[in-house]
Amino acid sequence: MSMFLAPIHFMVYGKNQLQEQLIAEIAKRAAAEGWAEASALDAYCSREDRPLDAIIDVSNIHGWLSKSIADVEHRLAALVTELLFGHPERLAVLEELAYEVGRDQAAPADAGAGELFQYLTTHLVDGMPCDGVNMMRDQTAETFRWDKTADVHSHYWTEVEGSPAVYQALRSRFVAGILSSTDYEVSTADGISFVLQKV
Repeated sequence: MSMFLAPIHFMVYGKNQLQEQLIAEIAKRAAAEGWAEASALDAYCSREDRPLDAIIDVSNIHGWLSKSIADVEHRLAALVTELLFGHPERLAVLEELAYEVGRDQAAPADAGAGELFQYLTTHLVDGMPCDGVNMMRDQTAETFRWDKTADVHSHYWTEVEGSPAVYQALRSRFVAGILSSTDYEVSTADGISFVLQKV
């Protein structure tokens, strides 16, 4: 195992930190709406904002990052599931928050399909890069098609008795926010095969 940090490690950490922002925004909105006490919501949030090289165990880079991914995925699932329990109508509010957090990371308006796919992969938590979750199928000037080779998210939701469909709804809006400055959108008919194309 390498004991040296590479750009890909910082990218993974950055994706985790972006999901931390989503968690923080959800907790903030939930407190403002009176859905739960701020002190209870705080348990789902991480206040860690130091740079990666200040906190990572360099003797176990892969293991540390894997644990970090699992932690942020679990806390998002647990928080959202808790907030939606008995109140499914709140999902619309959370979807809008996901869109806003994504919009704050908006992709370049003039980017092409391939560039936008790469931009998405540097902003979306999809396991470790070595998991190879996203497999390209084909690409043209205005489309990019890929398949999901594994579902690395659902088990976090089922473990807290939540719905993976809720995660997919939030992720879809988050992606829409990222693409909001472009004339592209992502669509899928089965949750496995995806296409990024102009609308």
